[in-house]
Amino acid sequence: MTDNQTIQKEDTLLKKVFRLIFLLVCVNAVGAVGGSFMTEESMMWYKSLPLPSLTPPDYIFSIVWPILYILMAISMFLVWNKASPRFFALQLMCTALWPFVFFYLHSVQGGIGVIIALIVLLLLTIKTFYPVSKTAGLLLVPQLIWSFFALYLNSAILWG
Repeated sequence: MTDNQTIQKEDTLLKKVFRLIFLLVCVNAVGAVGGSFMTEESMMWYKSLPLPSLTPPDYIFSIVWPILYILMAISMFLVWNKASPRFFALQLMCTALWPFVFFYLHSVQGGIGVIIALIVLLLLTIKTFYPVSKTAGLLLVPQLIWSFFALYLNSAILWG
């Protein structure tokens, strides 16, 4: 390997590292935006709702969501410049929109609508990513499962 080839290989590796860091920061920033709508007042409202028996303790959400955001960022990283990011970006926006609608606007029905849109967009993202990288598609399955669980929780609150 020539010196020029070594430099190019190192440059490519450095670009990939920065791309992954960029995606991790961006996806987690979206999570922080969504989390900013969970104010003390909105949490008091939430605690006053008829929560279903399968509602996990609050600390579970603070464990699950960072893991899901990391998986989302890695998924996008694996298909960078190989698959359209359109559905990924839209599902990420729905992920941030849900706490705004549910917690800030106190709209359980609206939250259900956002979750249904999120599930559809996640399915489209998985359908787009999976042929390019099976791993990228599968990394989004935990978020899909969590979103179905969120749909159950929201629906149980509405009809509880």
